[in-house]
Amino acid sequence: MGLVQLLFGLRSLRLRSRLVAITITHNTGVKTGTKMRSESFVLPRLLVLLTCLSGLFGAAPASAEMLDFSTPQGVISWPKLPDIPDWHQDQESSLRLAANCVIPDGVDPASADVKIEARGFPRRGNSGSTSLDQLLESDRAAAPAGTQVKQLADVADKDGTPFHLYAFASPGSNRVEAYSEEGEYLLAFTFFARSQAAYDSNFPVFVGLIRKYAKEIPW
Repeated sequence: MGLVQLLFGLRSLRLRSRLVAITITHNTGVKTGTKMRSESFVLPRLLVLLTCLSGLFGAAPASAEMLDFSTPQGVISWPKLPDIPDWHQDQESSLRLAANCVIPDGVDPASADVKIEARGFPRRGNSGSTSLDQLLESDRAAAPAGTQVKQLADVADKDGTPFHLYAFASPGSNRVEAYSEEGEYLLAFTFFARSQAAYDSNFPVFVGLIRKYAKEIPW
C-alpha cells in the first residue's frame, strides 16, 4: 500500500469517526459535560479505527476446525468431520490412532472392509512435515515395498479448497490419501479398503465426505 493511499484512508477514517460520534451523541441525548462528550467521541473512533485497519491489512487466515482431547498420554486432536449417512465415528480407534476414525454402521472396527481416518498436523513444531510435498513423500517412504502410487483428480471441499488425492495400491490393500492445508494445519484424510469391491463401492463416500468438509462445520 502506497503512502498516498494510506494517508487518504486515514483522512477518510477521521471523517467517518466524526460522523459516527455525532450520531451516537445525538441519539443518547448527551449535550453538555466535557467528560461525557469526550467518551462519546473516543469510543466510536476506536471502533471505526479497528474496523478499517482490519479491512486495510486483512484478517488472519482461518485454520482447520480441530477437536482437542486430553488423554493420559497428552492432548490429541483431529479434524472435525461432517456426518456421513450410515457411518459413525469409532471412539476407541480414534483415541488409539490419534485420528478421527469413521466406519460403516454395524461392522466390527477390527475387521471392517473400509474405514476413513482424518488427521491434522500443525505446521509449527511438526518436525516431520511442514508442507504437503513433505507429507506425501513421508507417506510414500513408509508404504510397503511394491506399493504403486498414482495421483488422482483433485477434489474441492465445501469452501473450494482443493484436496490432492493419491492412490496407494499394494497386494491386499487399497488406500487413498487426500492432502490439503488450512491455516496452520496440514490435513491428511485416508480411505482404506481391504478389497477392490469395497474400494469401488465406498470410494464415492470418501469423495462426498471431502466435498462436504469445511473450515467451520456446525453440529
